[in-house]
Amino acid sequence: MSAAESPPGDDQFDDDLKTPGPVIERTVPAPDDVDVPSGLDGPFFREIGRRKGNGRDAKILVTAKDGDTGVGKSNLCDFLGYVTDTTAEGFGTHKITIEPLRFLELYGVLKPGSAAVMEEGEQFDSRRGMTSENVEATQKWQKARVREIIAYVNLPDPTMIDGRFERLCDFWINVERRGKARVYKKRIHPTKRVIYYETVQTIEWPNMEKTETAKHMDAIKDDMLDGELDDDSLLRESEAQERIEKAVSDARMEERDKWIIALKRQGMPGTDIARLPHVEISSQRVNKIARENEVST
Repeated sequence: MSAAESPPGDDQFDDDLKTPGPVIERTVPAPDDVDVPSGLDGPFFREIGRRKGNGRDAKILVTAKDGDTGVGKSNLCDFLGYVTDTTAEGFGTHKITIEPLRFLELYGVLKPGSAAVMEEGEQFDSRRGMTSENVEATQKWQKARVREIIAYVNLPDPTMIDGRFERLCDFWINVERRGKARVYKKRIHPTKRVIYYETVQTIEWPNMEKTETAKHMDAIKDDMLDGELDDDSLLRESEAQERIEKAVSDARMEERDKWIIALKRQGMPGTDIARLPHVEISSQRVNKIARENEVST
């Protein structure tokens, strides 16, 4: 695929888009083979600025060349967090998480203009037994396009993230060595409907290891390795809603039973109580509730 075929970017989610093979095989050079720009005034940062001006978000995958570890993916996310967070409070530890559901929740609690970082993003991979959660998560992520959150999802390699998330992302940043990365913009071939990536610039950044946010990233990764973070303890939104509805239902039943007991103590027959609006149980059940609470039937 040549640069001449490069179409305009398309950030709309499309289930029919294809992501065939390794992402590294779906890259093209910068347009017209010009020198790839670098620095904070490059096209990546200008695009982020335009999106912020229009009240839009950006979703960015951050990986390491050849899946190498220890090359500074988190370090880069930390740097970009400070650069692209334009809120009055700035970037902070509360905008970083390693828990997938918490990452999605951040869209509802962070102020517009914030940057957010998701560590260990490979947890979104449907091959890790989270298929139903991924469907729900991508639906929520899709709806978050106007929250003006600049989100960085840190993972070893884009092939390790669910393909639906790749369809939603806008940029891919590949760390080539510590302190240097290459930025790609997601493109969609107009006829083949294949996602590919076009080089837009390189980034060099200082060592961020001494920041509180960088230390926080290290700490939450250590907690995961030590087993202090348990994915099984995380609730999907639908599961949380079910628990809320059950709690409400239980509270209503408890209140209903109190009224039944009070009415029985006043001598009202179970058949009459059962006919009252909203009781919605039989006279036999009314009398059983009364007996269990030692009220004469």
